[in-house]
Amino acid sequence: MRHALAATAVVAFLAMGLANAQMKSAIPPAATPSTPQVKQATPIPVEQGSLESARRITREEAIKLIKANKAVFVDVRGKDQYDQGHIKGAINIPLGDILTRVRELPPKTFIITYCP
Repeated sequence: MRHALAATAVVAFLAMGLANAQMKSAIPPAATPSTPQVKQATPIPVEQGSLESARRITREEAIKLIKANKAVFVDVRGKDQYDQGHIKGAINIPLGDILTRVRELPPKTFIITYCP
């Protein structure tokens, strides 16, 4: 069950990142006519099915679950960013390691992943 939840969270996180990605041009908007024109790239469509199936909870619901010891926060950023600041009590498992380290998470506990 946790493997499926973790896999869904990973897919949803990756899809959200791709869906929200922005293309930036190195050429300023007021470039002279002799400057080569850069066309904006067309974003690659991302399948939204996995995002729709991912469960979303409010901050208040997350806090209630944590206080009742029914959930744990998992910070999916790298260790350096985690060390700079994180939610008190959160477990640090970088996104790329979540499937291989899922056994480190408490059994029968709701997993709340986040990346501020």
